[in-house]
Amino acid sequence: MLLPDYETLLLTQQGGRLDVVLNRPERRNAINAKMSAEFTDLVERLGNSDDIRLVVLRGAGGHFCAGGDIKERRALSVETPDESSDRVQAQNEKAGRAFLAFQNLPQTTITAVEGSAFGGGLGYACLSDITIVTRSARMGMPEVTLGVVPAQIAPFVVSRIGISRARQLALTATRFGGQEAYDYGIAHYLCDDDKLDEQIKEVANKVMACAPMASAATKALLLGVGSMNQEDMAHHAAKVFVSQSRGPEGREGQTAFIEKRTPSWSVLTDEDV
Repeated sequence: MLLPDYETLLLTQQGGRLDVVLNRPERRNAINAKMSAEFTDLVERLGNSDDIRLVVLRGAGGHFCAGGDIKERRALSVETPDESSDRVQAQNEKAGRAFLAFQNLPQTTITAVEGSAFGGGLGYACLSDITIVTRSARMGMPEVTLGVVPAQIAPFVVSRIGISRARQLALTATRFGGQEAYDYGIAHYLCDDDKLDEQIKEVANKVMACAPMASAATKALLLGVGSMNQEDMAHHAAKVFVSQSRGPEGREGQTAFIEKRTPSWSVLTDEDV
């Protein structure tokens, strides 16, 4: 993948892994219009990329993401909307569509949370396939304390942790730490602060040992659960299974198992991951 040059995102590709670093450390990586636009562009590119298998999202400067940029949002909120358009609504809806596109990427996604993860930062943590948090991380949905609503992250938080816990966290604006994030089901891995890089590498190695097309098909199948009735899902799942089983990865994986060898896609070095 040809890496674009962004102002608010730092990109590093190592083999099939792409590291994406939110890069506004002076604002604890708060999401402004520029970052939102660049993130949207990146997600569109990833959706059409065959050479990226894993996306790792984290923040610069010891924090993940403090949420939306309140200063910028405040300036926009006092504007008088045009009769034909409203910049606040347009930007918010665009951010929601980018969240959805990120969730549905064919690549496996890992979010690594340290420091602050509020509002949109919490949203990213709930969007990823796999989320890692440090024990000292601080997370929450503070929107109601600012007189606004967690509009675009709400569906993803509910999907991740359930409506009851989401209501409690959103309507009290409770801040919580890494252990609670793990207990609530936001995070899948909990690690000491100085072990984050080590934990990312361990999980990345597991992901990169899996067949990329099979992983993408499995992810799409899981995200589709509940979108059709049970009979239609059974038929759809069977078609996906047959397609993958008869495809090159299915043949290679099953042959490798019988021959007691490692499948071709999982021959990795430290540089690859």
